[in-house]
Amino acid sequence: MPTVRSSRSTIARIRLHYQSLPPSERKLADLILDFPGDIAGYSATELAQLAGVSKAAATRLFQRLGYASFEEARRAAREEQAWGSPLYLLSHPPALGNVDAKLKQYLACDLANMTRTFEALDSRKLKQIVERLLKADRLWLLGYRNSSFLAGYARWQFIQIRDQVQMLQAGGETLAEQLVGLQPDDLVVVFGFRRRLAQLRTALKSIHAMGVPILYITEPAAGASVNYATWLLHAEVSGTGTFDCYPAAISLIHLLSGLMIDQAGRQGRTRLKRIEELHDDMGDFD
Repeated sequence: MPTVRSSRSTIARIRLHYQSLPPSERKLADLILDFPGDIAGYSATELAQLAGVSKAAATRLFQRLGYASFEEARRAAREEQAWGSPLYLLSHPPALGNVDAKLKQYLACDLANMTRTFEALDSRKLKQIVERLLKADRLWLLGYRNSSFLAGYARWQFIQIRDQVQMLQAGGETLAEQLVGLQPDDLVVVFGFRRRLAQLRTALKSIHAMGVPILYITEPAAGASVNYATWLLHAEVSGTGTFDCYPAAISLIHLLSGLMIDQAGRQGRTRLKRIEELHDDMGDFD
C-alpha cells in the first residue's frame, strides 16, 4: 500500500522538547535519537530496559512528544521505515555479524528484488512502452536524489538506440525553462524512488497538465504521485540493511534498452554501428 508520512517525525519531536526533558526521559530520548528504528521493533518495556530507565519514564516521554500511546509512536516509526529513511532502518545494537553471512544475505535480497520486479511485469504493457520509447519525438529523463543517477544511466542507454534523448533540469536549469518546450508527442521518463522530493510531484503534475505522456518508474509502495503516470513500472528497492538498493531498477533499465534495440531493428543497429565508428575515429577509449 502507498506510504503516508506523519506530519512530524519522532526525531523532530524529541529535538523540540529535548532541553526540557527530565534526566530519565532524556536518557531514553538519546537512545531513540541514535537508533529511532528501535521504536518499530521493541516494546516500550524493552526500550526502557535498553535505556536503563523505568517504563513509567518511557510512557511519560511518548506522551510529552504528543503521542496518545506507544503504539502510535511505533506506527510513526514504521511509516518512516516504509518511506525509506536510512536512520529509521538502523537498529540497536548495530549488526556486526559474519561477513560471509552478510554477503549471502545481501545477495539473496538483491536477487529476490529482481525476481519480484520481473515477475510483476506485463508483456503487453512493456510492448506499448517500448513502442512509445522509440516513436516519441523526444525522450526526456527526470529524477532527483538517488533517482537522478538512474535517469542518467537510462539516458546513456537510450541515446545509443535513438536520438533526441535529454535530461530534464540538467546543468542548473530550472524545470520551467525546459517544460515550456515539451509537446504531446514527447515522452517523459520519470524515476521517482523513495525518498521523493516534494518538487517531484509538482513536476509530474505540470507535465501531466501539458498533455505529455509520462512513464513513471518507482517502487510498489509509491503514493499518490503515480496518478499522473501514463505508464507505470515498479522496481523493488527495499534493502536488507540500512540503505535502499537498486539492482532491480538497473536491470529494468537494461531490459527496456534490450527490447528497444530489438524493436528498432536495422535503424537501431545502424545507429549503434555509427557510434562505434565515431568512437574509433575519435580515439575515445584506451
